[in-house]
Amino acid sequence: MKRALLWLLTLALLAGLAMLGKHLFWPEQLDNLSLRDLDVDLSLQGVTLSQGKDGKKLWNLNATGAIYAEEGDELTLADPVIVYWGEQGGEPIEVRAPRGQVWQKEDRARMWDGVNGVQGQYVMRSETLDYEGKNRTILLGGTVKLTGESMQGRSDTLTYFLDSGDFRAQGNVQVIMK
Repeated sequence: MKRALLWLLTLALLAGLAMLGKHLFWPEQLDNLSLRDLDVDLSLQGVTLSQGKDGKKLWNLNATGAIYAEEGDELTLADPVIVYWGEQGGEPIEVRAPRGQVWQKEDRARMWDGVNGVQGQYVMRSETLDYEGKNRTILLGGTVKLTGESMQGRSDTLTYFLDSGDFRAQGNVQVIMK
């Protein structure tokens, strides 16, 4: 009986040493296929992005935080501030909002929950902003207010054409010239 107990104890000790050796000298490695199947989302602090084309800066973005969703290739932003450059020699437009999203591959952005913008002497306020890089436009939506030194305006939407510096107001347009 003592011999059988000693034999079992020795066998258990050898099995334990074998498992410890396997763990130390041959650790499990992740299968490459399992790495490709991971649904990776990133949470970022202090985000800076920029976009340019043909040596010309198109826009620059800063945000206090962001969450990247790989599936939709979208970046959801906290407190984004975006500076858009338009016509040569023209004033850039700086817009900020509590929330936003960017689809950099599509050259598209959206901001909401109260958008405030400044371009030179003009101050703009709206509920939403949509940027379309393919036609270089900014569409302000909701109740849009535009204030400058010599005028005040209000409309349902305002489209700003970055390359020309022109804008088009639509829906319930009111303008007061000073």
